[in-house]
Amino acid sequence: MDTKTKTVILARVSSKSQEDEGYSLDAQLKLLNSYCQKNELTVVKVFKIAETASKQQSRKVFQEMLSYLTKDKIYHLAVEKTDRFTRNFRDAVQIDDWLDQDENRRLHAVKENLLLHKNAKSDVKFMWNIHVSVAKKYTDNLREESMKGITEKLAQGWLPAPPPPGYQTVIVNSKRIHAPNPDTKNIILGMFKTYLLPGESIMSIRDRMEKLGIRSRDGRPYSKSHVQRTLSNTFYIGVNHFNGKNYPGSQELFISRELFSKVQQKLHRGQTKAYSKHHSPLQGLIRCGDCGSAVTWQLQKGRYYGICRRLSEKCRAGHALREDRVEAALLEQLRSLVCPLPEVIEWVIDSSRELNKANIEVKKKLRDSVELQIRRIDQMDENLYDDKLSGAITKERYEVKHEQFLKGQEELYKQLSEVGSSIDNANEQRLAILELSQKAAQIYEMRSPEDKRLIISKLFTNLCLKDGSVSVTYSKLVYIIAEKVIRTRKLMEV
Repeated sequence: MDTKTKTVILARVSSKSQEDEGYSLDAQLKLLNSYCQKNELTVVKVFKIAETASKQQSRKVFQEMLSYLTKDKIYHLAVEKTDRFTRNFRDAVQIDDWLDQDENRRLHAVKENLLLHKNAKSDVKFMWNIHVSVAKKYTDNLREESMKGITEKLAQGWLPAPPPPGYQTVIVNSKRIHAPNPDTKNIILGMFKTYLLPGESIMSIRDRMEKLGIRSRDGRPYSKSHVQRTLSNTFYIGVNHFNGKNYPGSQELFISRELFSKVQQKLHRGQTKAYSKHHSPLQGLIRCGDCGSAVTWQLQKGRYYGICRRLSEKCRAGHALREDRVEAALLEQLRSLVCPLPEVIEWVIDSSRELNKANIEVKKKLRDSVELQIRRIDQMDENLYDDKLSGAITKERYEVKHEQFLKGQEELYKQLSEVGSSIDNANEQRLAILELSQKAAQIYEMRSPEDKRLIISKLFTNLCLKDGSVSVTYSKLVYIIAEKVIRTRKLMEV
């Protein structure tokens, strides 16, 4: 084989359908092979770039081709025409450099009857530059039109990118929008709530997501950083982040701002601090039963004691209470919540789930009703636009009615968001508190001060220091649990 006849072909598939069906590629290869055969050029390799390929993928194929041309001393590069070959000046400069390094190298743009090389005439090089500029104009115009669509989509409250876990892309009135995925949204909601529980971390959430089958779009398990980005994604509270800017979103929400805010506080509180002073798990949770002031903790003779501001005579005459004894008393309260018959707790959970099923049916009917109203307004708005085009109504009348339709839809979307989040959230919170009540006594002693404080605040209210002891009031749900546990114990004694 004559090394100076070796040729590389570069083909670009025009569209996804042509790429799948092979017509554009076959047509290019047939043309280019026929040209090479006619000019006694030997094709040694074919490189292909899909129109649907990303900029990075296209650059990778282009650089591989250049490397192959140089390494294997290929003198000829054949393409159908310039815009099938390159659409930016950077690639054109690299090809110019490749040609200038050896006067035997040739670029063949077959349909444009262009043969470019180091010693080509100025008219040939001028036409090459024109073709490159036209190709660049095509991509610039394509990008400009694409950005118009993106800008309009963002203005309407929709993210022009794939949604985070818990959402799916759906088509409504010929528009691609994002809506909660019924198969995964409750799992993601559970991930947010679980992360707030004592002892949970980014890694534990990552492991839970993997076990539940929540994976990335390419099927791989989520990494730790991906989980953190998911928990920090403002899309879940109706804020669409795109190209460094935030836009108000129109998507239906299933995570409340309050829950999202709590997750952010835990995410960004940093690593465990080395406290220079005593960091009591009871700090800020207990008040004095006599003067009403907050109880603080002070070191005295090697132990920490709870002391109020002593605003009354009775406070000043009383004795401080040791911190370890207060914690021991609270631990006993936690143990009293553990049901001796797990079947009772299972019954409570089953009852809660049955109730939630009924609520879901109600929610589904409400959602269907609201969505039907939204579709009706869309149809009326389209009919209104047709009336304006036909001259049946004036432009002013159209704008007034169109604005009314938009406001009506805005209210309906708010209702849709409320319907989608209110029922499930309440039930999930109840189940989380119930689960915590049964394992709190077991995990309390091995937790950090922050986690201990969270356990206490979730299960108890109105912690009061009075007459040398601490009294507590159960939170509403825990009070119901405590009643069932006491009743169970009495039945077992009988």
